[in-house]
Amino acid sequence: MTAIMERSAHRVPTPLAATTALGRAEAGRLVRSPFYWGGALLATALGVAWSWTRMPTWATFAENSGMSSLVLAAGLLIATQLAAGRDQRAGAEESTRTMPAGPARRGLAMLVSVPIAVATGAAVHLVSLLLLLPAWPVGELDPWASAVVLLIPPIGAVIGALVGRVFPGVAAGPLTTAALCAMLIALLALPNYPQDYASALWPVPEPSWEVGAPRPTGWHLLYLLGVLVALAAAVTWRAWPRASVTVLITAVACAGVAAERQTAAETQVISMDLVNQYTGPAVLTCQTHDEVRYCALPHYEGWIEYWREAVEPVAAHLPANAPRPTVRQIGMAYDRQPITPGIPEIIASDSWGRTGRWAADSRTRMTRDYVGAAVGLYTDLLLYSDCDATGQHRTAAGLWLLAQSLPDGVAQVRRGELRMPRVRYGQAELAAAVALLDRPYAEVAAYLAQHWTELRDPSSTALAGLGVTLTPPTLPTAESQGESRGEGGVCR
Repeated sequence: MTAIMERSAHRVPTPLAATTALGRAEAGRLVRSPFYWGGALLATALGVAWSWTRMPTWATFAENSGMSSLVLAAGLLIATQLAAGRDQRAGAEESTRTMPAGPARRGLAMLVSVPIAVATGAAVHLVSLLLLLPAWPVGELDPWASAVVLLIPPIGAVIGALVGRVFPGVAAGPLTTAALCAMLIALLALPNYPQDYASALWPVPEPSWEVGAPRPTGWHLLYLLGVLVALAAAVTWRAWPRASVTVLITAVACAGVAAERQTAAETQVISMDLVNQYTGPAVLTCQTHDEVRYCALPHYEGWIEYWREAVEPVAAHLPANAPRPTVRQIGMAYDRQPITPGIPEIIASDSWGRTGRWAADSRTRMTRDYVGAAVGLYTDLLLYSDCDATGQHRTAAGLWLLAQSLPDGVAQVRRGELRMPRVRYGQAELAAAVALLDRPYAEVAAYLAQHWTELRDPSSTALAGLGVTLTPPTLPTAESQGESRGEGGVCR
């Protein structure tokens, strides 16, 4: 008997077509993975939460986004590890041996996770930025620092694919994630002198040593790219052994050179002259509103409107002849020299509350500082230890001014809840301020206008005409003028 078999009409797919089809299938499974979506949602939530309380700057937003991308990378690692080891679990290995897609081709197909991870990292970054609206980051945008969110997630995905081919067990992904977390924490224990290699190896670039100072983030991005290419080459080793080894060695060498160049490019010696190149008076953008001068760091001009909300209520109650302190923004360092000699100033940092009680707290802090500078209670705002303002009439005047400048300020001063910053005083000064609040506003305002210069003298009794009976302190003699407020001295 002769058996006749018909030729199949289906053509055998080419290796490229088979790999492409397998890649499409893996992509569909990956985007349906709960670990993928869990990592993406958690990364978005953390990125927004870390930026929620403070007005965003490009530097802090890039750092927060970079840290949240590590969370996304962890989710992708677990998802791709489970996918890569799927054909070796639950007895599936014997069945998959008969399929045309061998381990080498399945490894190549898992690289489809790279573009998915890049796109997801970009989407998380963009969604986090949009969720912070209407606040928009200020400062100088460093595109290289922001681009780390495009490389950290695919690194996690490729690590998962590599681990899944070697350790297919379901516990391998979480254990690898835990091991990598421990390794990253161990980086922090590396010595940072004479070279800070921990910062170069840490995936997320750290903020610059000074606001506006350049960072070698381009080298850091090249380092991450080298790590990604090296891991991808390891995944493709079974398919292209020689080419993969060549690419892996080249990528590791490039990553090492980039890390070394990044470390060498870090600023080692910092002087005040160098600081002033980025945050000194010459680079500040100054605006004058209602006789008050506001000086912001480059690209921070948008914050002046927030400072005005804190300062203008105080300036409105100051006598016309009273000097208006300058509001000056500083970075990490401050030369303690006023922009205009003889004009007091307060300092603003590169941090400001974004919304709700955090924004209100920033406004209250600046209002208190401005009142203190206006009455002359302190001049060096970088010294956080307090001084003794007991018995000084300007203490009572400052409390009265503070009560007029804040919502519900009068009631807060009466209850003793609102105090002058970084000065010590007692119930007598508080009672004197309450006595001023009991008088008509116009009477007190007119009296202060007539005696403002005298009032700023710590030894004066300028408010005696309004019934204030505080006894001014004895100021240090000429021999003890070196006493600092940091040692609890009298406010001068």
